[in-house]
Amino acid sequence: MARPKLQSQFAHSPVLRYGLAATSSAIALGLALLTQRYGFHNVEVPLFLFSIAVTVWYAGIGPGILAVVLSSLAFDYFLTEPRKSFYVTSSELPDYVVFVLFAFLLASFAAVRRRVEAELLLARDELGIERKRVGDALRQNEAYLAEAQRLSHTGSFAWKPSTGVIIWSDETFRIFQYDRATTPTIEHILQRVHPEDAGLVQQVIEQAAQYGNDFGHEYRLVMPDDSVKYIHVVAHALSDELDGIKFFGAVMDITAAKQAEQALRRSESYLAEAQRLTHTGSGAWRVPGWDALYLSDEWYRIYGFDPKDGLSAWKDRLQRMHPEDRDRVQETKDRAISAKSDYEVDHRIVLADGTLKYTHTVGHPVLNASGEVEQFVCTMMDITERKKAEEALRQSETYLAEAQRLSHTGSWAWNIGANRLFWSVETFKIFGFDPNTTTATREIFMERVHPDDRVSIDLIEAELYRGKDAEYNYRIVLPDGSVKYITSVAHPTLNDSSHVIELVGTVIDVTEHKKAEEAREALRQTQADLARVSRVTTMGELMASLAHEVNQPIAATATDANTCLRWLARDTPNLEEARAAATRITKDVKRAAEIISRVRQLFQKGASQREFVDVNETIYEMISLLRGETTRYNILVETYLAADLPRVIADRVQLQQVLMNLMINSIEAMKDVDWPHELSIKSQAAEDSQLMVSVSDTGVGLPPQQADQIFNPFFTTKGDGTGMGLRISRSIIESHGGRLWAADNSPRGASFHFTLPIEDGPSK
Repeated sequence: MARPKLQSQFAHSPVLRYGLAATSSAIALGLALLTQRYGFHNVEVPLFLFSIAVTVWYAGIGPGILAVVLSSLAFDYFLTEPRKSFYVTSSELPDYVVFVLFAFLLASFAAVRRRVEAELLLARDELGIERKRVGDALRQNEAYLAEAQRLSHTGSFAWKPSTGVIIWSDETFRIFQYDRATTPTIEHILQRVHPEDAGLVQQVIEQAAQYGNDFGHEYRLVMPDDSVKYIHVVAHALSDELDGIKFFGAVMDITAAKQAEQALRRSESYLAEAQRLTHTGSGAWRVPGWDALYLSDEWYRIYGFDPKDGLSAWKDRLQRMHPEDRDRVQETKDRAISAKSDYEVDHRIVLADGTLKYTHTVGHPVLNASGEVEQFVCTMMDITERKKAEEALRQSETYLAEAQRLSHTGSWAWNIGANRLFWSVETFKIFGFDPNTTTATREIFMERVHPDDRVSIDLIEAELYRGKDAEYNYRIVLPDGSVKYITSVAHPTLNDSSHVIELVGTVIDVTEHKKAEEAREALRQTQADLARVSRVTTMGELMASLAHEVNQPIAATATDANTCLRWLARDTPNLEEARAAATRITKDVKRAAEIISRVRQLFQKGASQREFVDVNETIYEMISLLRGETTRYNILVETYLAADLPRVIADRVQLQQVLMNLMINSIEAMKDVDWPHELSIKSQAAEDSQLMVSVSDTGVGLPPQQADQIFNPFFTTKGDGTGMGLRISRSIIESHGGRLWAADNSPRGASFHFTLPIEDGPSK
């Protein structure tokens, strides 16, 4: 390094350069003279040549020429004869010329060598600089590559199957989550591979090692924290005779892309499902040209096309559009293009099977850089169900209005905050106002309310303001003085703060119902009176039999009383016999009292009173009451009464009347026949929580061709009958929620059956 440094110093100083020429020549002369003094000869020339070479080497060709000139002059002046003169003899001239030529040749050679060496040094320096620059650039590129791999989650690798050597970049280590000190192997890779993908990865590695083919595949990694990564591996094979097959490749962590792809697929799936559920398709079409750019699956379904048909189905859409709507739809789109604005249009679609659909389309323009409409994106909603619902709603509103008119039921709503009152058409009619000219207000309502009922209306409204439902009745007075009876039901609507914000309700004109109720009440009273008359009439017919029934216990009482007196009149009274006679007297009196009590009940007048009644006990009572009639006509009475029969809720007297009517009819039907007289009474539980009683006889049976008329009012087969007994009996049973019917009895006679509903209550 000293010589280049010295050369550099001489290169920057001309004085030093030419001074070196003079100095080196002087040193060479001095050394030559010194050597001659000590007897050394023939060293002069090398000394001068050496000084020339040194001058050329360090100072350059200019100082070297100066050194040649100075050395020649010094050599001639001081070392050749005659000395100290510049005269050269002919014999010395060749040597002198050779010296000068050799000096110049040496100077030239040294100059060339110096120049070459300087160029080499310069080249070496430049090469060092370039090498440093390339090294820096390489290190920078490696840093850039490493950063790029880190940012793109892409690692690189090299693999030589013959030796199993694998080289990973830093990012590859990060992807596989191995420490940088780890020496990667195939086992390390397979250790991270997802179990479901391990077989495929093993197969790819083996085939690549065997055939030396490029490969690329995707698989999953399971990290130590059980998280899953998706990676994509690509590798290129290189082969040479020396090293064999080598693979160079890249490992890309595509987890984020996979997750985004899965999220996109889910989003697309959600969108498609949302479109399917809402019957809303979407699409895009180009302007001009009307070519479709995109159509969703739901768009195809709405039009009745198969999504597999692709965008070609767009051209067939006009064939499905209702002919009456085509021009209107096209005009709407043309206006939107001209105005560069959105559009909305409804039109109908006729499917291949003739099905009619209603659609609502909304389009939005997409402008290009020039501000012109380039395309439209649109949504199409199948509103067929909505149209049907609207039509059904209109029809329902019509039906509701008609139902309100027929039922004389109006509806109303009062928005308290806005003080706005709504009345239906029927409400206006009920209150006697014209809906076309009258505005509903509370004032006109109160004008119609009967003066005596206005206070109660105020009280009801106060309850409604407290958030309570209300059902109330009042009267209204129309301008002509007529009075209507109104039933109203009202409900308050509350906000989140539990404050009443609205009242809704109904008004029902119950005037006719009120009159009908009064008429029904009068009818019920008439029917009750008629039933009582029927009972009285029947009892009149049975009076002789009843007198006989009452006389029997009375006669027995008299006999037992006389017997008792005789036992007591003896000198030694027989108290036991007297007590037994007195007991029989008590029993006979009780029996007579029961007969009289039952007769009084049947004659009794009063409102119907229902209670839990034991049907079997009632049957026994009527058998006892009619025992005289059955004995009189030699009628055998048989009973088939179910044990533990549930009680029913009924009017005991009315139930007795039904049983008495049916039993007397059976007695009347059997009294004149020649065959055995048998009256059968049966009770049993029936289906649907019903209790059934049957009264059967062996009499003349139902009247031929007229069996369906026996329950009609005033129909009778008796010469002195009223024709009301069976009709009244059926009315009584039906009023109890039951049913009464008749049928032929086998082999002869008739059967009457009636059912009564069983109510929850005390059993026997």
